[in-house]
Parts: sequence; C-alpha cells; structure tokens
Amino acid sequence: MGLMLSNYKVFIKGMVCDRCILTIRDAFRDLDIPVVNISLGEVTTVSALSAPDIVALGKSLSVLGFELLEDRKTKLVRDIKMLVEQVYSGNYDFPDRFRFSDVVVRRLNKDYDTVSSIFSAAEATTLERYIMEYRIEKAKELLVYTDETLADMAYRLGFSSAAHLSRQFKATTGLNTSWFKEIRKTKLSLSHNEDSLS
Repeated sequence: MGLMLSNYKVFIKGMVCDRCILTIRDAFRDLDIPVVNISLGEVTTVSALSAPDIVALGKSLSVLGFELLEDRKTKLVRDIKMLVEQVYSGNYDFPDRFRFSDVVVRRLNKDYDTVSSIFSAAEATTLERYIMEYRIEKAKELLVYTDETLADMAYRLGFSSAAHLSRQFKATTGLNTSWFKEIRKTKLSLSHNEDSLS
C-alpha cells in the first residue's frame, strides 16, 4: 500500500495565465517548498507550510504582483505561533504575574478562549500544550548548546523556577535535563579531541 501524502492547498490571487504558473513554480522552487501541482489560483504543496515559509512566500509573491490568500483561521494560527516564538524564544522580558493570554488579547485584539479553540481545532493540539512543547524544545537547545544554568533557562523561558522547568521537562520528554547536559559534555569532548588531533 502506498504512503498517503497529505497535500495542502495554497491559494494565490492574480494568477491569470500559463506564464503565471511558471513564475509561481519558480517562486516556490526558490524557497525550497515542494509542490505537487499548480493550477490557476491554486498550488498544492507536499506538506503544510511553516510560519516563516508563509511569510517568505507572501513577500516573494507580492514582489511578483501576486497575493497569497489565507483564510482568517490560518492567519490567526500563524500569528499565534509567531507570538509564541517571540515570547518564548529566550529573549522576552517577562513582567511580574505574566500570562500569555494577556499578550494574545493585547496583540491580536481577540478573546483568548476564542483564539485557543480556533488553534486547537486547526492544530489538533491545545495552545497550552503547543506552548509547553515549544518551551521544552528551546530548553533542549539551551541545554545542548549553552553553559546556562537551569535557573537562567527557567527565567528566560518563563518558568517560575529551575524545579518547575525540570518537572515540565521530565513530563514532556520523559527524560531528565541532566541527560541533555551529558550530550553537551560529549559534544564538547569530541570537538576538543578533534581540535587536539588537528
């Protein structure tokens, strides 16, 4: 039985002729976005586009005189993901009694419950779970690539304490933070050995 590829459609305004199709095909190729099919006004991609892909594609298309059409829900989900990225990338200045829901209401001018339910329906996971998984991925990066203490990481990623970060980390990954610290030590000793050999 063949593998079922889930295809995603992208709608584009302003495509009127065969030459438009060639131009659009080039635009997708330049951005390394694999395409299954292109017809007037519609592109079928191999997989769902990431938020950065959508932003790059939108810019690329507008330069060429086309417009990327996103439905309101797709755009909202993308805006939420970008907001999660801004807040939990490790450089956000968390105020006292910080709540992500307040940021959503302030930035997106929408009720948090509405945003949360639209996100859940579109992504098949809750917004809370998505945020936690995003923060844990960031923690993994910091554990493997930096010397930061757990307390510093917790502060940067909006956890109340190092213990809180450790508990959530274990609950999400099934592993302890120390396991990832060991990966860092191994990487460092390997690169140190390579340096001494050269």
